[in-house]
Amino acid sequence: MNYLILGYPRAKNKWSCLERALKINGHDVDVVTENFDDIVGPYDRIYTVSESLLPLHAKLEKSWGLNNISQKAADILSDKSKMDSHCKYQLGLGSIVPHSIIPTNDTDLDVFENTPFIIKPIIGSGAKPGGLNYLSFRSKKEFLLHAGTSFFDDNKKGKLDSEFNNRKNYYMAQEQLPDHSILWGPYGYVNDKGKFKIVLWVRGKVGYNKIDKYSYESKNAEWMSFDEKDVPTDVIKTANNFFSKVITSLNLKNMFFSGPDFYKWENTIKYIDCNPRLGQGLQQMDDVHKNKIVSKILNDEPVSYDRQIYWVASKLKPGKIKSVKDIRHLKSYFCKTNNDRLRPGETIPEFTHITIEKVPRIPFLITGANEAEMERKFQFVNTELQNCIEYF
Repeated sequence: MNYLILGYPRAKNKWSCLERALKINGHDVDVVTENFDDIVGPYDRIYTVSESLLPLHAKLEKSWGLNNISQKAADILSDKSKMDSHCKYQLGLGSIVPHSIIPTNDTDLDVFENTPFIIKPIIGSGAKPGGLNYLSFRSKKEFLLHAGTSFFDDNKKGKLDSEFNNRKNYYMAQEQLPDHSILWGPYGYVNDKGKFKIVLWVRGKVGYNKIDKYSYESKNAEWMSFDEKDVPTDVIKTANNFFSKVITSLNLKNMFFSGPDFYKWENTIKYIDCNPRLGQGLQQMDDVHKNKIVSKILNDEPVSYDRQIYWVASKLKPGKIKSVKDIRHLKSYFCKTNNDRLRPGETIPEFTHITIEKVPRIPFLITGANEAEMERKFQFVNTELQNCIEYF
């Protein structure tokens, strides 16, 4: 079969993983990361690793007579606000959907009068920095002191977002889920018959960082994989019900899912950010298992893991770097998506996370049989790296 993969250059770790798996299974594959108007088909199947490209994916499917995703489904899945509304009002999942709104006047934020909330773009995923992206506020009043009332007029108009194929983007305000929540993230796949299976579970921890007197940020500091038997049964039940309703209602086939993240505290579970694409956690699990995982998932074969993974931000002393000793012996613990800024003259910030930009980003990918082993290994590797850095 002939396959087309849609993505952006920045998502190379994901599309290269999928490309390799399809070629292992004997398929021909083309990857397109720019000049999307120049695509010439037809192809037998399309995968998209950047959800903002799903409308293009659906348009191409329609023109080539494929039926894995409709244009309506692509519109919903690639827009956080529409996805929340679909789950809440069409699927009866309101109890797990955080309150959110696209604010166009200050009264829209009255629900957050004394309640924390986060500002995020409706299109795109991840922790893209800049402007108000992914900033949190303790109340409506503090948001207004930070952003000003001109925000609402700008948000009515929206903006063409060059980061996401020039789609019209708006900001949404979403309920900030409690600090003490435990995050559980499923990775899954729906096959060509519409049958879905969760293939990997991870547990996350969030770090919090004050930006200024009014705003703060919450970022993923680590993810660790677990066998399903170690995941709370109510989280598993909630996730399976969520995927069953979403996939059936949108008639989806041949699609990966990364998340959503299910936040659990006391007797409450809510979700955020469903990403209909192959995610980095599954890509990393494929890497550490000699690239035998994703190819099996695509073939509807069962998968098992002889090692767990721990994707965690390094915990280094903050300060300006004077010199770095030879760290080649530690490179095997580095993530593929690390940058090259661990060098003299750069500054290690007080707060870091696994997708931080514009400063040294040195998360580790630790493997092991269980949580205790991976925690010990992390402490050793982090100490070794710290000992290689000299500061001014």
